[in-house]
Amino acid sequence: LAAGAAALAPRALRAQQKDVEIAMLVPLSGPWARQGILEKLGAEMAIDDVNKAGGIKALGGAKLKLLQFDTQDSAEKAKDAAQRMLAQNPDLVGGFGCWLSTFTLAATEVTERAHLPWLTLSYSDLITGRGYKYVFQSSPTAVQQAEDMVPVIMALAEKATGKRPTKVASIGDNTAASVSFRKPIESHVLKDQKLTAVINEIYTPPLSDATTLVQPVRSARPDFVLLTSTNVPDDKLLLDNFSEFGMPPSKLPLIGNGGTWAV
Repeated sequence: LAAGAAALAPRALRAQQKDVEIAMLVPLSGPWARQGILEKLGAEMAIDDVNKAGGIKALGGAKLKLLQFDTQDSAEKAKDAAQRMLAQNPDLVGGFGCWLSTFTLAATEVTERAHLPWLTLSYSDLITGRGYKYVFQSSPTAVQQAEDMVPVIMALAEKATGKRPTKVASIGDNTAASVSFRKPIESHVLKDQKLTAVINEIYTPPLSDATTLVQPVRSARPDFVLLTSTNVPDDKLLLDNFSEFGMPPSKLPLIGNGGTWAV
């Protein structure tokens, strides 16, 4: 009997092992939903892989459980969602999100106070520049991207055309990642690369009409345009307007920064 009980004990322990709950807080509705949905699909695939491989061996094969929360379309709503997430789920071991840096900055104020480990793919340097101990950033920051990206663009342009660009137009929104990205560009990157900014347009997303942003570019005649929009609908509207004004990417290089341009 003793031997039988000993053999059954690990099995009983595994059966009683609670799921390991991980939170995902991303935009699943609103202008930034496309990116959040893609992040959701990736997370579901990763968790399915772990669970099919036997779960977390160090915890007796415990399964991962993904809890999904929607930031919606503003920093205030993202912060509210983070507060509800913590209040309703006391067993969370960690989480990730919120894709858009503006949302991440708001939500991590809440998760930091709760000492909840949080992983983000967001770019803004402020996210890990506030001295927080429970926030972890895996992507290159916006400043690093800006300092690395523009010299690469210049080298590619020179290789393709035989001459270095001298004029650039910039159009982007005022979300946190874009603000961080533009800061080094305006302070030293353009000067270092001997570039002159002939257009520098900043808007509040989402866009309803990009005409006033795009039209001045035609008369300014830049060598390329740097686009720091952060959601797919805005990207599409900008591209459509450039084409309507006779400046499709085949005639004027339009260079986007961020995951939206890959989806």
